[in-house]
Amino acid sequence: MAGDVTIVLALEGQLRLDDQPALHEAVALARRHRGGRLIVLDCRPEAQRLRGPHQRRLEAQALACLHRRLEAVAIPLLHFPQHTTASALAELRPLLRPQAVLHGSESRLFDTWPVAAERFPQVFSQFRRGLERSPEPPLPPPDLAGLGGAWHALPRIWLAPPAAPSSAAAAAADPRSAFPFSGDEPTALARLRHYLFDSDGLRTYKATRNGLVGTEFSAKFSPFLGVGSLSVRRIWQEVLRYQDLHGADEGSEWMKQELLWREFFLWSEQRHGDAFHAPGGIQNRQPAWDADRERFARWTRCASGHPLIDAQLNELLATGYLSNRGRQWVASHFINELKLPWTWGARFFEWCLIDAHPALNTGNWAYLAGVGSDPRSFGGSPRRFDLERQVRLYDPQQSHRRLWAAPVPLPS
Repeated sequence: MAGDVTIVLALEGQLRLDDQPALHEAVALARRHRGGRLIVLDCRPEAQRLRGPHQRRLEAQALACLHRRLEAVAIPLLHFPQHTTASALAELRPLLRPQAVLHGSESRLFDTWPVAAERFPQVFSQFRRGLERSPEPPLPPPDLAGLGGAWHALPRIWLAPPAAPSSAAAAAADPRSAFPFSGDEPTALARLRHYLFDSDGLRTYKATRNGLVGTEFSAKFSPFLGVGSLSVRRIWQEVLRYQDLHGADEGSEWMKQELLWREFFLWSEQRHGDAFHAPGGIQNRQPAWDADRERFARWTRCASGHPLIDAQLNELLATGYLSNRGRQWVASHFINELKLPWTWGARFFEWCLIDAHPALNTGNWAYLAGVGSDPRSFGGSPRRFDLERQVRLYDPQQSHRRLWAAPVPLPS
């Protein structure tokens, strides 16, 4: 094996073949050499994110599917779940010395700053109006034929299919869940096709996105994005294709806006660094709160003191999913009624949510806490939801409350 030209791709949490720029580069490098081979590494990212059992379950499903797809073309996917890429390569060094190592990177609409860093705005409307170019188009899955090989010298334990973590296996999908899908790439792409082209989902998206029960009131793309089995550039491209076929409508334009919100928070975190996650947020002002740990502990046990909030928390703990509207209610109540530190709620959400992402989660919590990018909060107070009015608007028959009234055990 010492004479072979080997290219290594470190996934870095990007568990897909579609629109994977580093994979395209790795394939191109391998094909420059006769007999070039490709190896894929699954390692622990350098900046390990906080993942709870529900997101780990989706991640395990995505990784197992990717293992099978690579195995079909004889490309080894080596698993080093307790190693960073650097330490995994050190383990491999006695057996092979790759000519190049490529690293996967998080899926974004823009490869570089969409608005110059020195001019990056604090609020979304200025970001959207100030975009200096269009999103980059996605790359198709590359042809992997002929890049595999018989890696008999590699330890079998590295080549074995990944095992789901015991806690993730225990977090089985609840039959009431609004996200009953597997986390793998084929499922993600099938969901994308269904929502955009095989249903009225995208057309009615703006009108239905604040629903609470079922799979069809919103797109449900974010969990796939969270585990790297779907590309945000692929979503954008397919929305443009939908608009070419059917014309731009309210739903498709709103979907594009939501994808830009995601982009805004990702680049905002990069622009502001540690301040983005600090209690004072990008506004650098300390919010008023009461760091009552007993009150917080009751909240984590779905005993917030409000039946609407408790139902939302029951759903969150049982499934890892919570609707956009539900997240806003829970955060508003946590900040304005319970007066608890918003950073505690954000951290708990990051652990629970099936689509958790630090920048997106913090960006939304800071927004509602009045220290983030909400334009109303600059010099003003945090947004506050009238929960009784919200119930009349979005759950008048109390369907969600009845569905999630029963308490659930706290996942481990």
